[in-house]
Amino acid sequence: TRKMTASMFRRDLVLMLLACTAAAVVSAAMPELSSLPSRKKLSAGFVPAAPSSMLRRPSVASPPSAKRARVARTSLTPALRMSSNEGPDGKSKALEKLASVDKGKKEEPSDSADEEDRPGFVQELVNWFNSEDGREEAFQWTVTFTLALSFRIFILEPRFIPSLSMYPTFEVGDQLAVDKVSKFWREYQRKDVVVFRSPPAFAKYVDKGKSEEDLIKRIVAIEGDKVQVKSGELYVNGELVNEPYRFEDAEYDYGPKVVPKGCVLVFGDNRNESLDSHIWGELPKENIIGRAVIKYWPPNRAGTVEN
Repeated sequence: TRKMTASMFRRDLVLMLLACTAAAVVSAAMPELSSLPSRKKLSAGFVPAAPSSMLRRPSVASPPSAKRARVARTSLTPALRMSSNEGPDGKSKALEKLASVDKGKKEEPSDSADEEDRPGFVQELVNWFNSEDGREEAFQWTVTFTLALSFRIFILEPRFIPSLSMYPTFEVGDQLAVDKVSKFWREYQRKDVVVFRSPPAFAKYVDKGKSEEDLIKRIVAIEGDKVQVKSGELYVNGELVNEPYRFEDAEYDYGPKVVPKGCVLVFGDNRNESLDSHIWGELPKENIIGRAVIKYWPPNRAGTVEN
């Protein structure tokens, strides 16, 4: 019995050793089996364990020159394949296509080149003046500007009303035309509305900044006339003057006085709101710029100036 037990023990021990050996062999062969084509379908559902470092194959580092050679072969492969497919003339045809593309790019005009070649404003103006059309148009503009400026300076000048001293004949903002040429053949008369440069005596009653402003008033008397304002009425040479343009009766008395030679007496139509000859004295005729003849703005008040 003891012999039988000892033999069974030895048999069991041998079987266990054989089983362990077989297990070791199978585990060592698993990495190689995982690389077989027939095992690829298992990677879809399983994550294989990493092989033991002892079973890895030693890797040898490649020198840099070998790496560059592999990269060059890889990058040149499509080009070589294309040239081989197109035949022996493939390379020359490709070079011809590249040359034609480069030539087309050179011939295309660029916006930057156009901007550089475009002349500046001064040069364009000079070129315009040098052209026949430019000279003709410049001559027309010069003549037109000269005539307009001369007309304004010597014949008819526009003015506007800044105050109510001539109300109701003029309101603030009214615009009128001043005749500057008729004075050479027509003497100024009573009831004429005139625009004039303020006399030196005017500066005593206003601020310094307003002492040289032009004024507009109505002539009520000329040189040699005897003038008097009494009870709100105007008398010239002893006769009552009818003044339909006057806003209200004067609240002051004036005169009697005789207008000196070379002067006129001017009042505002709004007698009690006007800084005029009854305060600062007579107006020299040489200060008169012209006679107001037409009121053109606003349109609903346009017309000739009443006298």
